Amino acid sequence: MRKLPRDESRAELVPPAVEPRLDRRLAGTKEVSLITQVRHYELITPLFGGGVDPGEADPLTIIRGPAIRGQLRFWWRACRGGQFNGDLRMMKEAEDELWGAASTEKEPRPSLVQIRLEIANGGQHVQPFESRTRPSPNWRDLAYATFPLQDKNPPGEVRTGVKFKLTLTYPQKRRAEVEAALWAWETFGGVGARTRRGFGALKLLRIDDKPVPLPGAADVVTQIREGLQRHVTAGEWPAQVPHLAPALTMKVTQGHPNPKAAWTYLIKQLKAFRQARNSGVSPRQPGRSRWPEPDAIRKLTGNRAPKHRQALLNIDKFPRAAFGLPIVFHFKDAGDPQDTILQGKACDRLASPLILRPLACADSAVGLAVILEGTGLMALPGGLALKEAKGVTGKSWPVEAGLSKVEAKKIEPLNGNPALLEAFLEFLNSS
Repeated sequence: MRKLPRDESRAELVPPAVEPRLDRRLAGTKEVSLITQVRHYELITPLFGGGVDPGEADPLTIIRGPAIRGQLRFWWRACRGGQFNGDLRMMKEAEDELWGAASTEKEPRPSLVQIRLEIANGGQHVQPFESRTRPSPNWRDLAYATFPLQDKNPPGEVRTGVKFKLTLTYPQKRRAEVEAALWAWETFGGVGARTRRGFGALKLLRIDDKPVPLPGAADVVTQIREGLQRHVTAGEWPAQVPHLAPALTMKVTQGHPNPKAAWTYLIKQLKAFRQARNSGVSPRQPGRSRWPEPDAIRKLTGNRAPKHRQALLNIDKFPRAAFGLPIVFHFKDAGDPQDTILQGKACDRLASPLILRPLACADSAVGLAVILEGTGLMALPGGLALKEAKGVTGKSWPVEAGLSKVEAKKIEPLNGNPALLEAFLEFLNSS
């Protein structure tokens, strides 16, 4: 048998999905009036991953239709899940009816939203890191958001300049539901991996070949608030379902020359806040952390480098868990603890409730920071645990993240606010 080139082989192994036309599937039902809409998009930040393999850029499947459907499902829940009064089963039934579910021969459950994806411009490969320790010159200020690519050998790649077209067909009576998901996805989401840190951010160019005007930077907050009022239902969301709210906690930064500049500002500020340190000898020898976790770990493990014999804060808490889990703590000085991992007792991962992304404007670009509701540490079952990363003893310690107002006043980056994510939004406002 002839050995196929890589792209031919992948094309043969992953044939395009075949789905009956929506109008034929709905014939004889009450949902026969259909809308077909074509939306054109440009990615204003690089695409991280997006292919068949998680986190990997794929030359054949640059963006996958099922991944976009998954994004729309997520943002539909985030906008419309409140109408079910906290009933998860009812929400899931409505979600599966609209977006589809696993089907059987006796019970087919196709989606009422037909999606067709076409890549208009596949973009270019870019390597953010020259080596595992050195970011490329244009990526030094964004390396903090791109750290997963450092672990690859050679370092991983992203794609820039990607454009694509979505053709959507759905029943007229479901228009409000679909448009809510589209609006939220376009405003807060993206495509590929690490969208909550700004990768794969969308810019809607045209709808049915009619250009979509961009807002002025001064109008962004008003437009987002109007969108929240229009698309987000009132009510109670099921427990642990991330969602938006009409009074969403968010921050829109000042204007920047372009989306990359706005994104860079957000990531630099996140790093400055999350890794706040005292003054050190040099950039290569920074001072001690202004956060309590390092000394809390030293106390729990009983390991402490001689020069860190004196604890700075004496707060045995792990507040930065609010940014998402897991967190790996690495110490460099002899005598300090071995690597440890902070995660949930009952689950390893907790997606960050914080969304950071740039928004393109008519006259500039702004940075958007949003805190999703219904998620975070309050939704984490069983609490937190600090575990040895590589130790043979399997030691684990139950720990806490929540701070009192008295404790928050001692942690300089928080400026007295025990709600860490809100404190970060205030930090954006002041910096």
